[in-house]
Amino acid sequence: MPAEIIGADGPTPVLHDPHVAIVVQKRDFIDRVVAATGARRTDARPIIEATLAQLGMVLSAGHTLAVPPLGRARINLERDARGGDVITLRLRRRAPPPA
Repeated sequence: MPAEIIGADGPTPVLHDPHVAIVVQKRDFIDRVVAATGARRTDARPIIEATLAQLGMVLSAGHTLAVPPLGRARINLERDARGGDVITLRLRRRAPPPA
């Protein structure tokens, strides 16, 4: 249950991070795609790597990326930091259809 701050307008919920970020490494990502498609790993891996490279190039060029079902990604902030670009994205996804 989230903590509350009692103010003049009544209790106000204090929002905390809902969870710690879980990092999915490229190897695990490829395994998930292979499992979802049933493709052979040797066939899927170069296609997935090329797709990820193209996503990176499009975003580095400053373009908005509209790729359903991922969503629409646009650059919110971009800066250079210690030998690499730092790109902050805003990703808008459609709500899943009701069950």
